[in-house]
Amino acid sequence: MIPGHRPSWSSKRCRSDPVRLEVLRRNRGFGRLIAGQIPSDAADWLAYVAMTTLLAFEWQAPTVAFAWFAVALGAPYLTVGLVAGALVDRLPLKAVLVGSNLARALVFAAMTLAQDWVTLLVLLAVGQSVDSFFSPAKQAALQGLVRREDRMGANGISYAINQTSKIAAPAAGGALLAVLEPGAVFWVTAAVSLLAVPPLLALPGLERKAPKGDATLGIARDVAEGLRIVGRSVPLRLALGLTAAGFFSIFLYDTLIAPLLRDIGFDEVVMGWTMAAVGGGGVLGALLMTRLTAQPFRLIAFGAIGSGLLLMAPALAELTGRGIDLAVLLGVFVLAGITSSAMLVPPRVVIQNETDESAIARVSSVMEAANMLALLTAPFVGAWLAGAISSGAAFVAGAALKLVLGVVALRAAMRLGGGQTAEG
Repeated sequence: MIPGHRPSWSSKRCRSDPVRLEVLRRNRGFGRLIAGQIPSDAADWLAYVAMTTLLAFEWQAPTVAFAWFAVALGAPYLTVGLVAGALVDRLPLKAVLVGSNLARALVFAAMTLAQDWVTLLVLLAVGQSVDSFFSPAKQAALQGLVRREDRMGANGISYAINQTSKIAAPAAGGALLAVLEPGAVFWVTAAVSLLAVPPLLALPGLERKAPKGDATLGIARDVAEGLRIVGRSVPLRLALGLTAAGFFSIFLYDTLIAPLLRDIGFDEVVMGWTMAAVGGGGVLGALLMTRLTAQPFRLIAFGAIGSGLLLMAPALAELTGRGIDLAVLLGVFVLAGITSSAMLVPPRVVIQNETDESAIARVSSVMEAANMLALLTAPFVGAWLAGAISSGAAFVAGAALKLVLGVVALRAAMRLGGGQTAEG
């Protein structure tokens, strides 16, 4: 546990009154943070659609370009991200939040000048490096603006916005591409990113304790201290480990949904319905989190075990060749989206409750780096399983790992105090 930080694990019962959307009213400034997140998330996905369209259809980039596209998306969080977290812990939060959105708008505008895929991916890596400052700053701001008992609801709202952006922004991007060239969409994306600036400028003061030690001793010392903070805290180690392993379990099969549906006997129309079911379930699950104050590790256990059991259905349908009814398939993926939210939202509450305000950005950056490492490696393992056995095997592996994570989370809930609530 962090020295001088009050432990939040206790034996009291869960509150009977659920945390609802009143969290926006009760916590001054949180609504403005969310108002800034909405255009920021939307800009990310608009840019994603424009970039993939350029690569695949306009430039007909080679296959290797898409491999480097994944590297440009994820590598900055593994490299720049850890340093960014250490810097954010020492910088004014409002300045970081505003400055990162201004910088991203400039990067999106610069993408209009890209004439080849190499230049575009370099700019993408720069943009992701900037985002590695925004993400931990947003977590630090949420911790500072939201009362402990409202953090499950606040994180649920934030996650719901993120999931909604994944559905709405690509659809909007597709509509824009029907009337605009991909390069012009980058101008729209830059303008959307700028919409985040006014609400973030209106945030109240976010003064925090500065990290201990002399900043002139070097950023490496701060990064190392962030890793030590995670290593010393059992709840933090569990939260970060379960989140990263959860992402790994999801991305073992996530990129193989289309091959699985094809192997079962469905077409591309059902693929679209299935992705909508997963996305819609994710939004519903996130909104459900806004109404809960249950012990975070119990929620993680519920989500992991529930998702693992659900995903066995389409996996076994493919492995046995017996097929699955369309309504059942879509219902499974809606519920899988809901239960996945229960896996991914509560760990952020644990991190915010268990980390001192002087170190929250560093710990958040460690989490982002671990998650990104899982995201970059799991698809290759899943592809190997699919090639060696079948697409259903990758789903079985992901589902089995979720079941194991559920057991670990349940044991953590019992070990750390079964009645610990989202408020600590």
